[in-house]
Amino acid sequence: MALFQRYECKYLVPESVAQRIVRSAAPFLVPDPYAARRPGFTYPICSLYLDSEDLRLYRETREGLRTRFKLRIRAYSEDASAPLLFEIKRRADGIVHKTRSVIARAALAMLVAGRQVELPGTRAGQRVWLDEFVRLMLATRARPRVLVRYDREAYVGVADPDVRVTLDRRLRATDTARAEVRMEGAGFRSVGQRAVILELKFNQRCPAWLLQLVQRFELRRTSYSKYCAAIDCTLGRQAIVTS
Repeated sequence: MALFQRYECKYLVPESVAQRIVRSAAPFLVPDPYAARRPGFTYPICSLYLDSEDLRLYRETREGLRTRFKLRIRAYSEDASAPLLFEIKRRADGIVHKTRSVIARAALAMLVAGRQVELPGTRAGQRVWLDEFVRLMLATRARPRVLVRYDREAYVGVADPDVRVTLDRRLRATDTARAEVRMEGAGFRSVGQRAVILELKFNQRCPAWLLQLVQRFELRRTSYSKYCAAIDCTLGRQAIVTS
């Protein structure tokens, strides 16, 4: 289980710039432990996002509410024996607070239905977070809305492993009303975001070398949301990016 509180800065950059950024930051970074075992330090991610019928959580993100949250269930492989991660991702005044823990794939339908899910061998904190996930899901009447799929190249800081640099590519989405998290299959469409989604993540203070990277490449921060872009795609809307 995990509890995160950090700053997350997003940038949309061309592929050529993304590669230059990785080369420039190489002295300060190593592949994250999971990425290190994968070709190109890249692994797949698929998230099932939940929202209300009237897309309340989508609208709160689009409207830029200072305090808001998302509910998602994430997988890193198609392996039926691999667990899923349920996450509450909150944003308050620019700081991201994330609670995350695991459930068995077989328990997904029960979780989405709001039924009691067993977490054998887990710490008490996980039960608290699971109960909070279910409380928020029921309070907002959230149900499965969309699957968001992409490939992530991921690094962590050499001196500070809480610093993360990630590059997300090949963003795809499909709408769904089912309790499912799958990497492939029918319905996935390209979201149309050709730029690489670069994220710089850190706790407390931004390292000097990271600031220098932003300045050197004249990066302009955006509030790009993969979830909102996926909803726009499935509804046939044009994606919105704000600076």
